[in-house]
Amino acid sequence: MEKLYSVHPNYLEKVKLVWKRKRRGRDIDLANELDLDLPIVNLFLIGKPIKGLFFVEICQALHLNWREIAGLELLETPVKSSEIQVDTSDAIGLRPRYGNAKPKLIEEVNTVDDALEELVDTLKEMLTRLTRKAGNILKADRTSIFLLDQHSNILGSIDADDGKGGSLIIDIPANKGIAGAAATSLSIINVPFDVYDDPRSEEAKRIDKITGYRTYTMLAWPVLNQRKNLVAVVQLINKLKTTINSNDDLYERIDLKGFTKKDEQLFAQFTPSILRNLERCQLCFQLARKLWVNSESNSGIIDPYNQKLITELQEKEKQVRKSLNKLTNFYG
Repeated sequence: MEKLYSVHPNYLEKVKLVWKRKRRGRDIDLANELDLDLPIVNLFLIGKPIKGLFFVEICQALHLNWREIAGLELLETPVKSSEIQVDTSDAIGLRPRYGNAKPKLIEEVNTVDDALEELVDTLKEMLTRLTRKAGNILKADRTSIFLLDQHSNILGSIDADDGKGGSLIIDIPANKGIAGAAATSLSIINVPFDVYDDPRSEEAKRIDKITGYRTYTMLAWPVLNQRKNLVAVVQLINKLKTTINSNDDLYERIDLKGFTKKDEQLFAQFTPSILRNLERCQLCFQLARKLWVNSESNSGIIDPYNQKLITELQEKEKQVRKSLNKLTNFYG
């Protein structure tokens, strides 16, 4: 029987920090790169046992010493968890800095990361609420909201449904795929059965390959602000029949006619009520992406002691949280 390994409790914080800085929390990217199922990566990140081969592969991808992370070296040289240090240059892809600078403890370098993570978590919670409401209104099996980062021309979803009660983080160029076509044309794109026959379905096929899902019908809806600028694209996938048996296969549960004109009219009435929340999410998403990019750039190192930045992140989190509370009270 193949031996199992798990991240030793003393090194969980180190792994999480390296993971956040190197992968920006995007589990799906590493899973795809290593050709592993996403649940395996998630088990690794929370310290659960996985097959030794997988454990070593993930550690190598993160430039970590797998024996150390598994706690094998602790058997020979005990190390206090408070003494665990992080090589931040390796974690964010930078060259090592020499001289008298000492490596910082996790508690010291993680300040900005904590504030950023708190903001992103609240964004996920907000978008989860909105996607579920949108999906319920149109009886879509899955829903994603892609926010536009105007600076990088990227459509990013930090709460794409993975179908297993979790979420995916997906970035696509704003000029690719069906969501990209809706973003570029600022027009509603309604694709009936079968989406795969549409030449713009390359992104849907790519994501389906990662998740093991199958997209049959799709409605991509660009959300515009009062100045007619794009804020987000809501992507509704696989219209469900009015009456379904949850035990049936997906193909049996979907309505092959796809989303109707009546669905479009219904969704048009819904979008104004979420516009302000999406605009706030977009601003926070753009800030988060900027910080993520800067943290991986030689010329844009985030100063972990920048109290002004921490305060800004915390203030934006409070704003989103306030909007989320209002949304919860409104929708029940």
